[in-house]
Amino acid sequence: MHLKTYHPIPKFPPISLSGTQCQLSCQHCNREYLRGMVPAMTPETLVQTCRDLRDTGAIGVLLSGGSTRDGGILNLPEMCEAIRQTKVETGLILNIHPGLMDEATVQALSGAIDFVSLEIPSTEIIRDVFGLDATTEEYVDTYHRMRAAGMNVMPHITIFDGTEDELLRPLTSSAHPEVIVVIVFTPTRGTPMAEVAAPTPETIKGVISRVKAMFPETEISMGCMRPRKRKLRVALELAALDAGVARMELPTQQTLDIARERGYTIKRFDACCALPRALEALVSEP
Repeated sequence: MHLKTYHPIPKFPPISLSGTQCQLSCQHCNREYLRGMVPAMTPETLVQTCRDLRDTGAIGVLLSGGSTRDGGILNLPEMCEAIRQTKVETGLILNIHPGLMDEATVQALSGAIDFVSLEIPSTEIIRDVFGLDATTEEYVDTYHRMRAAGMNVMPHITIFDGTEDELLRPLTSSAHPEVIVVIVFTPTRGTPMAEVAAPTPETIKGVISRVKAMFPETEISMGCMRPRKRKLRVALELAALDAGVARMELPTQQTLDIARERGYTIKRFDACCALPRALEALVSEP
């Protein structure tokens, strides 16, 4: 048995194309997660930032940022040419966390992006937590639009109430994704949802087990967003392991020790956990 682990900092840092700006200020984030990203709000800044990161040992970057009121990344359309230039000049592996994306933007980025981390949220979360007038179907349409353009899309779901595996059912009718990333709602200080309870380990295990049954050949990953209180964090990680994840970002040492005791071989990668298998040799430890 193998467990792949992922450690994106410092060689695969996140970049915010909007700095700390966001037009939504979602209930679960309220711009808090943007503060931990490298800001690059203009095309020139993006290219230079990526040159500097490459020169200091980076292998890749995650392109993200605050959202527009239409559900896309702020500043993304005017950044497309700079993203293409960045890919050519730096050779960095480019992952993007895009939100909704129209056909023109998909075509502008096709061939420059190595893989896509696309969340598929429920319509209720989109409207009540994101504050966005959109539906799950629009995110599924973005998924298919990107796949049709040749993009390697790794769908993500965030577990809130334990029904999120059903969000992926529309994806079963086409070629299955190589990786599915599962993240966990995390009550975050400074947000309106700071006092909302996190999902239980049993909930996590149930969702991942059902996703694995739905996509038996797909590698399931536990992503970076999950509660960090140590006792709960370890319980969530072990629940994910019990459910059949093949990947985990930033596991605790306790989880790694237990995995080894269970017979797992651990393989470390300095990248995001949605990394395609074809790129693993570029970011793995010797």
